[in-house]
Amino acid sequence: MRKLDSRALFYRFAAPLAALAVFFAMSRLYLGEDKALYFDILRWWGVKPFRFPFADISVNLAAWQCSRHGIDVVLWNPCDVLKRPYVYSPLWMAFRAIPLGVKDTPLVGSIIDFLFLLSLGFLPRPRRPFELALVLAATLSTMVAFAVERANFDVVLFLMVLASALLAEGRFAPRLLGYGVALFAALLKYYPIMALVILFRERTRRFIAISLSILAILIAFLAAYRTEIAEGMAGIPHGSYLTDMFGARNLPFFLGQLAGDALASAGSAGLAERLLGLLAYAFLLGAFIAICRRLLRWQEFRDGLGRLAERERVLLVTGSSIIAGCFFAGQSVGYRGVYFLLVLPGLLAAARGAADARLRPLLIGASAVIGFLMWEEFFRLSLYRLLDHSSLAKGAVLGVEITFFVARELAWWWVVAAMAAILADFLLRSEVVFALRRFLPRPAAAKEEAGSQSLPVQSRRGL
Repeated sequence: MRKLDSRALFYRFAAPLAALAVFFAMSRLYLGEDKALYFDILRWWGVKPFRFPFADISVNLAAWQCSRHGIDVVLWNPCDVLKRPYVYSPLWMAFRAIPLGVKDTPLVGSIIDFLFLLSLGFLPRPRRPFELALVLAATLSTMVAFAVERANFDVVLFLMVLASALLAEGRFAPRLLGYGVALFAALLKYYPIMALVILFRERTRRFIAISLSILAILIAFLAAYRTEIAEGMAGIPHGSYLTDMFGARNLPFFLGQLAGDALASAGSAGLAERLLGLLAYAFLLGAFIAICRRLLRWQEFRDGLGRLAERERVLLVTGSSIIAGCFFAGQSVGYRGVYFLLVLPGLLAAARGAADARLRPLLIGASAVIGFLMWEEFFRLSLYRLLDHSSLAKGAVLGVEITFFVARELAWWWVVAAMAAILADFLLRSEVVFALRRFLPRPAAAKEEAGSQSLPVQSRRGL
């Protein structure tokens, strides 16, 4: 028994402890006389470092600092080293009385990163060597390294989303607290609103009561800060399609951009760019829906999700909802992919318990593709360095770069389609959706199929 317990502890803490060891080793390099090596390692890792660590959290601290002096930081933030305006939720400014500023960046960044890496020990542990290898690779990936090096505020939001998911395992009071934590995270940076999908685990009456309360809070928030929200949203930056930013618009509108460049001499270049972009988007969306429908019609896929332990299922659904929501909402910087860490344990557990021989390679393949996406910037920049030193013609180099980009984007679409199917399965099992479907007219054939392939309705007890 003691030997088994030691093995379980090793599998649970190997990845977070390895990440903490790397974090302290890199900190020692930076604080010592090896700063050049520190920056070289980050560049090799696929991270483009700023001239000092924790540059992103310094924006939030600078906003507090300047706001205390009466400066409208949404328009201009002179306290920030890059004079970046504060473009996120105005609710952050409600805490500006906290006596922290730019000078506290190293301390605040170190604490945030330490808590983030430590929190990974709460994730369901891998059970097999290859699972541990996948989790370890994801934990040490470029996405995670980028988030930690910048101490981006998304790391704080990850902690809050993880806390809300863990609280969802408890009785009603802890669950209600978890919904409050998720809502607070959403008010701070909007996109974590997707984490509230776990509310569908509640009974219908509680779901309605809590949803109406959340809606009232959101309306009050919008009414109080509508001007600041509009100003901040207008300043959110957009990036090139060929960078580490992910989003549904990247591939289709890049193809439209290529068409526009090809027709640059013609007067209809702009129209062709928009038209081809929309057509490519429609085609990809159609393929996306087809993949989702096929997975949902695969009974073993849904049965495999139904066999997951409660924590694995909640984290899988929460991570999938955030990644999928960000993918379609717009472009997101690569570090937001840290939410893949919530998805991996559920995929690996479902693969481990799969009864259908076809399901296991699908889920393991999805986990491997996620690992590739989390290291994508390392592969992309390494490829660019190799091409810079190659003897290939300029056209061939461009062709290789575009091929890699298209492969990456198709991988994103495929993974997000699988996540959307996971979300759809979760919703279809909920008592709320089950009750709603009873009021919707359905053809007789659909009723027979639903009766023969019905799945148990989930509640907070039945995930």
